Amino acid sequence: MSDDSGQASIEVGLLLHQVYTLATQRLNDALRPMNLASRHVTVMFLIRDGVETQRDLVARLNTDKTGMVRVIDDLDRLGYVTRTPSTLDRRVTLLALTTDGEDALRTAQQHTKRVSAELFHAVSPHELGLLKSILMRTLTPIPSPQPVEGPVPT
Repeated sequence: MSDDSGQASIEVGLLLHQVYTLATQRLNDALRPMNLASRHVTVMFLIRDGVETQRDLVARLNTDKTGMVRVIDDLDRLGYVTRTPSTLDRRVTLLALTTDGEDALRTAQQHTKRVSAELFHAVSPHELGLLKSILMRTLTPIPSPQPVEGPVPT
């Protein structure tokens, strides 16, 4: 990798994309017999962990509403989620995993663990912990830039 930090940042970004693409492909291959894809399992994990509304899922995953509707519709058709109108706000629908959804998520989690173990086979647990820490720091919100006074150098 280049000593130039700008170049290193670009290279790390490309590597992250390659790892994400490979992990997603392998996980989707493993989940295909269950009629699921990684996007479904991600949503199921979030619902299991307490995210209750479609709006909150959209915000957490930084995705579009239309795509989220499709994912929830798929999970509903499979019998993995329920939609219940909120008693506090009739405009809000609360999502929950069904018993079948919880069972499917446990199976999907086994596939996820296997794919992760294969993907990170050459990385020690310590290195994986460091990588996680670094990636979590990169997700820390960036402060808004201050307006520049005067002409901007080109």
